[in-house]
Amino acid sequence: MQYVTTRNHHDCYTAQRALTERRGPDGGLYIPFRLDPFSPEETEGLSALTFNQRMVRILNLLFDTRLHETDLGYAIGRHPVRLVPMSHRILIGECWHSSGREFARMVRGIFRLIRGDGNPSAQPGAWVDIGVRIAALFGIYGELVRSGEISPGAAVDISVVSGDFSAPMSAWYARTWGLPIGNIVCCCNENSAVWDLIYHGQLRTDGISLRTATPEADVTLPEGLERLISSACGEAEALRFVDSCRIGKVYAPPEAVLRKLREGIWVSVVSGERMSSTIPSVYATNSYLLSPYAALSHAGLLDYRVGTGETRCALVLAERNPLCDVDTVAGAMKMTAGEIAGLSQKQ
Repeated sequence: MQYVTTRNHHDCYTAQRALTERRGPDGGLYIPFRLDPFSPEETEGLSALTFNQRMVRILNLLFDTRLHETDLGYAIGRHPVRLVPMSHRILIGECWHSSGREFARMVRGIFRLIRGDGNPSAQPGAWVDIGVRIAALFGIYGELVRSGEISPGAAVDISVVSGDFSAPMSAWYARTWGLPIGNIVCCCNENSAVWDLIYHGQLRTDGISLRTATPEADVTLPEGLERLISSACGEAEALRFVDSCRIGKVYAPPEAVLRKLREGIWVSVVSGERMSSTIPSVYATNSYLLSPYAALSHAGLLDYRVGTGETRCALVLAERNPLCDVDTVAGAMKMTAGEIAGLSQKQ
C-alpha cells in the first residue's frame, strides 16, 4: 500500500515511512493513497478465519509485510482481544489482553514484529496506532459474526474515546475499507473540541486543556482531526485547517465540509461525574467492571441511542484494564484498590 500525507495527495511514500515516521516531509500525517473497499463476499470470507488470521491479512495489506498467524501469536498472544456481552445488545471489546494491560502494548509488539530489527528504542509512527486498530476491528467483526451476535454484513455501531482522534479514525478507515460499521460514536470528556466542531461548526485551535480523571482524553486540538478533514474533504481544506492552527484562530469550515465531516459520526460529551457514576451502574446491572475510559465510551453510547433511537448491536472499545486506573475506579465504586483488584480478577 502506498501513502500520501494529509497536506499533499500527490507525492507517494512507502509503507515503511508510514511505519516509522510520525509525519511526512511536508509536516502532514500519513494517510493511505487509496483504499479499495472489500466486497461483502470478501468481508464475509474474513469471518471464516481466526482472529489473528484476520489481523495478519489487514496488517500485511497496510504495511506490505508477509506476516504469518504464528508470528502474530508470538508477538501478542493467540487471544489478544476478548468480547464481553452486556445488556441491550452492547458488547465490550477488551483490546488489552496481549502482553500487558493496555492496547498500547499490542501496538508496540506488532511494531517490533513488523520492523524485525529488534531495536528497543524505535518508536512507532502515528499511523501504526491507527493501522493496528483497523486490523483489530476487522478481527472483532469476524468474532461477532462467528459467535452469532450479528449476521454477516450487519452493521455495528462503534463507541470510542475521542482523545487524539486515532480511535475514531481507525473506525472511519475500516468503514471506508468495507467493514459494516454504522455510526462512529466519539466520546469526549469536558475537553469537547470535537463536539464544538461537529455541532457548532467551529473549533478553537488555541484552547486550554482541562485536567480530568481521564487524562488521555484531555485533548483540545486532536491531531487526528487533520486526517479526517484531509481524507473526507481533500488536501485544500486540510491546509486551511492547518493554517488556522498555525496562527491560533478559530477553524470554521463551510457547511458543505461540515456535512462531510458529520457523515456517520456522532459526538457525545460525558462529564467526569457521569463517567464516575457509570462505573458502579454498569457493575450493578452487568457484574462488569469498566475502566474510566470504557465508562466514558459506554455513557456516550447510551446518549447516542437516546438521541437517535438506534438499537442495533454496538461495540464499546476498551483499551485499558481497569487496574490501570485503579484509584479512579476504586473512588467510583467506593471500594479500596485491593477490593477492585479482586473484582477485576473475577471478570
